[in-house]
Amino acid sequence: MFLDFIRDRARYYNCPVCGQNLTDCDLRLLRHVENRYTIQVGCAACKAEFVVLLVIQGDTAAGSEEEYAGLVPLQAEETAGAAPARDPIQADEVLDLHLWLKDWNGSLTELARAPSERS
Repeated sequence: MFLDFIRDRARYYNCPVCGQNLTDCDLRLLRHVENRYTIQVGCAACKAEFVVLLVIQGDTAAGSEEEYAGLVPLQAEETAGAAPARDPIQADEVLDLHLWLKDWNGSLTELARAPSERS
């Protein structure tokens, strides 16, 4: 029932990747903790997938449609620390990364460190 409600409301939003309406999007509930719902959304037009965090405000008596009216979708800036908009990753960038990683001998933890912190 909850995902049906969200699917109905998706028509008011557009895909952040291609800009198409999310009317026929795929939805999958990833997690539900108290008043927070983590939902994976798949765009029907470009097949991009992204995660949305929904928070229900107010009293959370399960099942009532009035409860769902309080849903507030968080924008990407609110969940990702206002990350700047960037161009999509290009195929050449993926190939360059592959070539660089091919010779990597360290751990994933070392790889995640800033270059100045690597030994």
